[in-house]
Amino acid sequence: MRRMPAEQVKEPIKDQRQQILSGVVETLLKELKQGTGDRDRRRQVEEWMRTLAEKYPEFKIEVGLRDYYLAEAERLRREFDKAPDLTEKLSLGRNIETFLDRAAEYDRRIAER
Repeated sequence: MRRMPAEQVKEPIKDQRQQILSGVVETLLKELKQGTGDRDRRRQVEEWMRTLAEKYPEFKIEVGLRDYYLAEAERLRREFDKAPDLTEKLSLGRNIETFLDRAAEYDRRIAER
């Protein structure tokens, strides 16, 4: 029985890994944007996605994160409109600004590539 060179074995594994992981990333980014799960769970997913964005630039994670930050700012804006208390409005306003700043940062990164 003839053995395959190590390079030939690695390529199918690498391709399979890319395919499997890209599906995971795509699903998680979609769910982030939709606001699925509680805030702490979304934050955990966001942190992992930021780590993966540098490791796998081909997945376009930065675009997904930018879109998530915009969607989160829009969700918080709706909460802001419903908030009865000035202190709550201030907190929401600050959070909205943070998400918009993050979206702008990722937009800059995307434009530079």
